[in-house]
Amino acid sequence: MSQDKNIKIARLISLEKKTREAKSKDELSFLVVNETREIIDYTTSFLLLKSPTDKYHVEAVSDIASVDRTAPLITFVESIVNHKSNQNLKEIEQVDLDKFSKKIKKQKPKNIPQYLLRIPIFSPQRGLQGFLLLARNEIFSENENELISHLSRTYGHAYNTFLINYSIRDFFKKNFTGKRRWITISVIILVFLFPVRMTSTAPVEVVAKNPFLITSPFDGVVKKIVANNNDQTKPGELLVLLEDIDLLNEFNLAKQSLQVSEKELLRTRQSSFTDNEQKSRLAELMAQVDLRRVELSSAERKLKNSKIYAEKKGVVIVDRKSDWQGKPVSVGEKILTIADPSKIEFLIWLPVKDSIVINENADTNIFLDINPMSSYKGKILRSTYEPELSPEEVLSYKLISSFEGNKDTPRIGLRGTAKVYGNRTILFYYLFRKPITFIRQLIGI
Repeated sequence: MSQDKNIKIARLISLEKKTREAKSKDELSFLVVNETREIIDYTTSFLLLKSPTDKYHVEAVSDIASVDRTAPLITFVESIVNHKSNQNLKEIEQVDLDKFSKKIKKQKPKNIPQYLLRIPIFSPQRGLQGFLLLARNEIFSENENELISHLSRTYGHAYNTFLINYSIRDFFKKNFTGKRRWITISVIILVFLFPVRMTSTAPVEVVAKNPFLITSPFDGVVKKIVANNNDQTKPGELLVLLEDIDLLNEFNLAKQSLQVSEKELLRTRQSSFTDNEQKSRLAELMAQVDLRRVELSSAERKLKNSKIYAEKKGVVIVDRKSDWQGKPVSVGEKILTIADPSKIEFLIWLPVKDSIVINENADTNIFLDINPMSSYKGKILRSTYEPELSPEEVLSYKLISSFEGNKDTPRIGLRGTAKVYGNRTILFYYLFRKPITFIRQLIGI
């Protein structure tokens, strides 16, 4: 019997050494819930530490790597420790969970043993810091209580190194009592009345200013887009080829029809000298020849327009070039854009939920993803009155901002975040605008 006691004392000294050598709070918590088994036998252990709200939360559980705070077992253990009857507990106490669960009117989980040893982790410097709970199906003996009582003070001393002694309740007692209370309230009111500018952030994209659109001249099918995205182009360069097989057939057919009509007119003219009936058909055949010439001219113009050329100098902007091949287009449909890279503006998608009152020429700060530490200045030029879906499928207002300043012009297509400035307001409304809006929508005011 004496030999067993000596072994336990040796284990106790070894565990105290490991506790003092712990390099972090997580390492110490792991030792507390797992290595305590060398001193006293148990099925499961729970470590609960005090939070700034003066409630105790489970920080570690034996044989488990991470704690799920939503698990029924964890919430049950926290409800036991945070019960009002345990607020000033400083001594080790054994709890029969079957009886205690009836007392607090909570159902006991099936995966926790019947008896629980509640050990306060207390230090003279900082007071009660938490609890260590040991659970098993047998009652804990007095000798075990003495050993764990000594060990709990060691744990309390060890946690002094890692825990911050901060409590919200102590903060309010210190700053909201006596004369200091009115000083604190006055300072808070003055801070909340401080004037600030309303701001909102939104996705932004660099777009071309007054771009030249290349559109389809007629209903047809795209055969090939010759130009590549970001290609420099000049007037007269070939950009797009439309499918021309049908157009070529129409042109040849119109040409042959014209030749037939012209020969018919010539034959009729020759025979009209002797035949008055043929002479009466001359006007009809001349009109028919004119019609065939118009049809041929139209087919020739369509065939010519199947090749679209650049009309101005700039940079080609085309979306998904490979997807255009074989795609049907209607007359006037945009195929690509020619933009001047030195003339840009910013397209801002301001979500409806973040919208603020924006006046004309309101200031904007643009932070592009390629250089988030540097901003571009601008002013709001125009905005839409009705929201529409943005490329991210978010209902948003479309804002156009100018590019101002002496910085290098950003490349078209770059994206980032825009900060849009609105009217001035007080800091209180700036901070609580969204909660106020939510409450108004909730209660229907």
